Amino acid sequence: MGSHSPPKIPVVDFSQENLKPGSSSWSATCKDVLVALEEFGCFIAVYDKVPSELQNKLFSALEELFDLPTETKMQNAHSKPYHGYVGQHSGLPLHESMGIDNATTLEGIQSFANLMWPAGNDRFCEITHEFSKIALELDHLVIKMIFESYGVGKYYDSHLEPMSYLLRVLKHKAPKVKEPNLGFARHTDKSFITVLYQNQVKGLEVETKDGEWISLELSPSTFAVIAGDALVVSFHLLSNHLM
Repeated sequence: MGSHSPPKIPVVDFSQENLKPGSSSWSATCKDVLVALEEFGCFIAVYDKVPSELQNKLFSALEELFDLPTETKMQNAHSKPYHGYVGQHSGLPLHESMGIDNATTLEGIQSFANLMWPAGNDRFCEITHEFSKIALELDHLVIKMIFESYGVGKYYDSHLEPMSYLLRVLKHKAPKVKEPNLGFARHTDKSFITVLYQNQVKGLEVETKDGEWISLELSPSTFAVIAGDALVVSFHLLSNHLM
């Protein structure tokens, strides 16, 4: 009897020097992106743009953020679900997260920082803004490839114009002895795409079409790119239009 090999999440390399629109490598990568998203709903992006120094500074800054008093973190309130502080929840005892609106702008991050630190925190703002710009570059690359692959590249710029960006930072504490290791329930993201970066903790699993769960292993030079509900709907609309 043959053994069953678990499926592997595709890896797409965005670090190629000649990855420019119109090049053969661009066309090949566009195809890889589309196949990965249509078959798995996600892929691992090799995007070696986060230097080790920035990575260390980023996770140090986030540790400082999550070490703030709970009442301070709760100032990150938002009318939209999961856009503000989430924590101290009996169903998610190990989870804490916060949302930073307009994190691709320094002003957006400063607005968040002023809630957490009355005197502001320039170091946190600079580090977070530098990282957010890198994540945004990858986000735009992927979206451009998706639009071009479906022959609607002319709508790329107008699609980006009304877009807003949320940087969500998450912490999952290690369970204590005999404490259940509870994570988020099975869910989908409501966004167009999610670009996720993590430290060396296997904190993310994705479900395949066949119902298998796969743990995503990310290195410091990789991101997880996940199709959100808005993109899935777009896939269906575009596929029907092209049939």
